[in-house]
Amino acid sequence: MVRPALAATRAIDILNFFAAHPGGTFTLSELSASLGINLASALSVLQSLEDAGYLVRHPRRKTYELGPSLVALGDAALRSNRAVDLARVEMRLLAEEFSTEAIISVAVGDDLVILAVEGRPQLSSADVRVGQRMPLVPPLGQVFFAWSPPHEIDAWLGRLDGRMQATARVHLPLTLAAVRERGYSVTVESPTRTEIGATLERLADRPREAPRLRDRLAELAAALGEEDYELVEVDPEATYDITTVVAPVYDAQGQVALALTLNGLSQITGRQATAHGDRLAATARLITKQTGGRTPDAAFP
Repeated sequence: MVRPALAATRAIDILNFFAAHPGGTFTLSELSASLGINLASALSVLQSLEDAGYLVRHPRRKTYELGPSLVALGDAALRSNRAVDLARVEMRLLAEEFSTEAIISVAVGDDLVILAVEGRPQLSSADVRVGQRMPLVPPLGQVFFAWSPPHEIDAWLGRLDGRMQATARVHLPLTLAAVRERGYSVTVESPTRTEIGATLERLADRPREAPRLRDRLAELAAALGEEDYELVEVDPEATYDITTVVAPVYDAQGQVALALTLNGLSQITGRQATAHGDRLAATARLITKQTGGRTPDAAFP
């Protein structure tokens, strides 16, 4: 494996930090302390990003903020990922319709990355930020794997250790089958999920502690596998705090390109949860069709 260049890694860390703090401005000292990069190295990287127009430095306050070159880069990225552009419009409408937070996310390597956020969640513990990353550890990210072949699911399970993996192998077949049958995932709020939200908040604000916090996130995500995280059987008359309702958008190869999420729904009935899920899944199918995507066969290998 090629070892990544340190300067490139630091530049990515800086840009990811700004992505997780939209509209934020930071001094050299603040960025150095937050990211754990010494002042000289941070200044060198910041100067390179400023020279390229990716960052702008205020002449008096000596703070850095995102620069105009990233607008062109973002526009080019949206043109190459038309599904994201279409999904943002649709998710804005859904956020208004259901008075909650609507999210677009994508799987990048072993992470789940938040691409866009509209509205505010009814459950404050469920709030997320654009640019946040979460370890894609079972049972998180079920819509990305529900239609995957067995070897991909095994690789996903392999991200867990020991007892957690053994437990997940017992519970996941049932929950993934439920996701496939209805075409979307429905998960319920729990103390573990609340702590995940708090840890994500700390991770965005304290990237210097990222290794410890990401390890903690992975532990919490794995712990969800021992709880009734996925709502397998929905009682139409019961009332739930729903953490997420998630539906997949597919690409031309039938792979999950994006996940669309209704986030943090407070005290809704099972009947409402099903109606929300059906509405979200219909939106995901529309975007899949508009972008030339292909829905995979629902039959599991």
